[in-house]
Amino acid sequence: MRICLIRLPSPYLINEKAFPPLGLLAMATVLKNHDVTVYDGDNIPMDFDAYGLGPSVTEYSYANHAKELIRENNPKARIVVGGPHPSLNPDECLKDGFDCVVVGDGEFVVERAFTDRNAMLLTGEKLPLDRYPIIDRSFIDIKSYEYFIDGRLATPIVTTKGCPFKCGFCSKVYDTVRMRSAEHVIKEIDYLHFELGYEAVMFFDDTFILDTKRVNRVASYLNKLDMKWRCLVRGDLIVKYGLGFVRMLYDNGCVEVGMGIESGSDKILSIINKGENTGTIRKAIAMLKDNGIRVKGFFILGLPGEDEESISETDRFVAETELDDMDFSIFKPYAGSPIYKNKEAYDIQWDSMDYSETYYKGNGRHKGGNIRTSKLSHEKIVSEMYRLEAKYKHVCQRP
Repeated sequence: MRICLIRLPSPYLINEKAFPPLGLLAMATVLKNHDVTVYDGDNIPMDFDAYGLGPSVTEYSYANHAKELIRENNPKARIVVGGPHPSLNPDECLKDGFDCVVVGDGEFVVERAFTDRNAMLLTGEKLPLDRYPIIDRSFIDIKSYEYFIDGRLATPIVTTKGCPFKCGFCSKVYDTVRMRSAEHVIKEIDYLHFELGYEAVMFFDDTFILDTKRVNRVASYLNKLDMKWRCLVRGDLIVKYGLGFVRMLYDNGCVEVGMGIESGSDKILSIINKGENTGTIRKAIAMLKDNGIRVKGFFILGLPGEDEESISETDRFVAETELDDMDFSIFKPYAGSPIYKNKEAYDIQWDSMDYSETYYKGNGRHKGGNIRTSKLSHEKIVSEMYRLEAKYKHVCQRP
């Protein structure tokens, strides 16, 4: 079977060619006994037997558009959809006319999704991640994706699935956490370093540092290869693990971490069940910066309960912590999240929206959306985001 896996447009990103489509590449890796193409160009080729799409929530309208183009030009082709949005909204995808929807892990069901024309909805088993193959990057021009860490061309690695924390804004495909072993991760590092020539990697897990022994083992190996790296952390874990852990990160090549801070207001952090407070987060930032590791903070404006005081608290938090980089976004309610499922329990309102038109970076900047609280209109939330970006433009979106 000739199968085309399509990378969808992502205009909400500042750089659409920063990170390769690892989900599609993972599917291509297990479909090697077929004639598989991972297509990341502009015009979809129309001569394949089957097509696969893996949209995020924001990309779903583009998946629908691609489906309609394929139906018009190649009506006999089978069209399979999986990934974040379909895993959370499978009934919507079936209603919209996709031939088969894959929920969760696709590695061990994706071949059936393409070859069994009676299969309409398939759910992947949650297997130990060491059973999954190393993702083959040769299906695309991997070096055309450009993301740099300290001047070195870098590429992402995903080493876990799932998150143990219960933030109210987060939609979860996986209820439990599964981790690849250090040895399995090291095999992928060897592939990226020795075969593809990378000298830097980005760990794209929600929280890379959940298991300190695993982190220590992987970090030590990266140090042996003189590789630089970046990962995502939580402030409370940094404080819990202590200075020795932070120094280990730095000594083994970690040059920067990203931290989902969300808000500088303890009131907002409590409302969204973040499980942290600003005091702990401040301490973690200081520990990291004092030991030579840059910190990028991610903030969400317009969370439930947001008002002028909470935004002022976020402003003060940013000024006082002197983050090295930061990113401000506007809250978007995703299906499956506690806030989405229990809207009436929160000080938040929204009407139906096209998520492909609510991005806040990328081409055209902010479009659409209508999040509001009892104290702030959507227009006010948007203007506050622009104000904060302008105030801290010397560090926002640092290359």
